[in-house]
Amino acid sequence: MLKQCLSFSVVAASLFIATPTLAKNVTADLDQIAEVLHDHGYQAKLEGEGNDRSIKTGMAGYTFVILPFSCEDDGTDCKSVQFYTAFDPEKSPTLEEMNSYAAANRFGRIYLDHEGDPAIEMDIDLEAGGMSEALFMDNLAYWEAITVSFAEFALADRDE
Repeated sequence: MLKQCLSFSVVAASLFIATPTLAKNVTADLDQIAEVLHDHGYQAKLEGEGNDRSIKTGMAGYTFVILPFSCEDDGTDCKSVQFYTAFDPEKSPTLEEMNSYAAANRFGRIYLDHEGDPAIEMDIDLEAGGMSEALFMDNLAYWEAITVSFAEFALADRDE
């Protein structure tokens, strides 16, 4: 009996020792996102204030911004973020070219912005507790891949 009690005690104690500390999920808090980006070697410059804040960062030679969405009036308690960038080529793709590109590429939302420049964005839902840092960085890797692909398309030479 004593042997069984000791065995149970050792197993129970090992469960507490082996339990990893739970990492804090990434939420739509720009300060936290900037810190996560810094931790992974990215530059992240917080800009603006209140409900007009953003993070300016970049990867693969392209600058992009991270914008918070669905926030309270004072800019707190945001529910999602959006990765956004636009390009300024000498000649923008036509609407037909943009539609063909969009039909062939699954991730990222593309359009011609108010100046006629090709833009791409991707929303990340961080409501209901956010997501793990690993999943957030995986989404950032998707963003990098689609941005590079879209940049090659958007900045390609086009005959007039």
